[in-house]
Amino acid sequence: MPEIDIAIPTYNCAAWFDDLIESILLQQDVDNWRIVARDDASTDGSPSCLASWKRRLGDRMMIIDGFEGRNLGPVGNYNAVLNATTSHWVMLADSDDVWRPGKMSLTLRAMRAAEATHGTATPVVVFTDAEVVDERLQPVAESYWRWSRANLAAANVFRRVVVDSPAISSTMMVNRALIDLALPMTGAVWSQDSWAMMVAAAFGQIVKLDDRTILYRRHSANDSLEPYASTTKDIVHRLLTAPGSARMKLDRLIGQIAPQAGAFAERFHEKLSASDLAALKAASRLLSVGGMQRRWSVVRHRLWFGSLPKNVGLMLLL
Repeated sequence: MPEIDIAIPTYNCAAWFDDLIESILLQQDVDNWRIVARDDASTDGSPSCLASWKRRLGDRMMIIDGFEGRNLGPVGNYNAVLNATTSHWVMLADSDDVWRPGKMSLTLRAMRAAEATHGTATPVVVFTDAEVVDERLQPVAESYWRWSRANLAAANVFRRVVVDSPAISSTMMVNRALIDLALPMTGAVWSQDSWAMMVAAAFGQIVKLDDRTILYRRHSANDSLEPYASTTKDIVHRLLTAPGSARMKLDRLIGQIAPQAGAFAERFHEKLSASDLAALKAASRLLSVGGMQRRWSVVRHRLWFGSLPKNVGLMLLL
């Protein structure tokens, strides 16, 4: 059995997939790995790309069949791929990113250290920073955390992770205990990385590494939202000049957070503390209550975003 499974869900990624696989094959210093991949009914050349790499890698790559060629969506595809993994440690990989040299050994050392301290039965997530690049791998931001105004001090605080997780899936390694507890991701789950972080924050351990281990490619087909503005001055300017745009962005974000919070509460209500369960239920109701009640819920349950400017906008626009 390989020491590490690398979970790669793919969808319309033919333009970038070779870059990812070459960065795994040529730039990593850990050899005992296997790629587990599934294409989500792509309309470009992605299936041919996967088949070509399967011929080259042989037993080091497994392509999942089944599901009758249906499109499962980003989370559904991740769910299928993670469910097919068998190794004790699993790395998540988005098909449009590029791994920097040493990523695997760095995160593996941190994972081994965490399990040595907390035990292999404890769910663990290890995650890192990333360099943000454009479609052609040209620099956009040196640090994803600074670019997204992540609050790393709250990275393992459950109720903060519910609304503003600082991790992106392609920087993450998880252990079997986390996968067994987190899967299946079904129903209202909208983000596999935030779901994994919620499981680890509530029931296990989160390990943050300051290293930038990937080139995180931003392009027109990304599912995740970009930061509203890069500086506090820009945020204030946009709030004053285009409040409708800011509100639409916040409404979309709450529309993702609230159902997922409700799904997590329903799934794990018997395991959660009373305060965490109350915070989840408050987050799940953000769509159905008025503005004053929304603000009170945020304050009472400390459902804050990662930075002061974002929270100022939150209080103004809720």
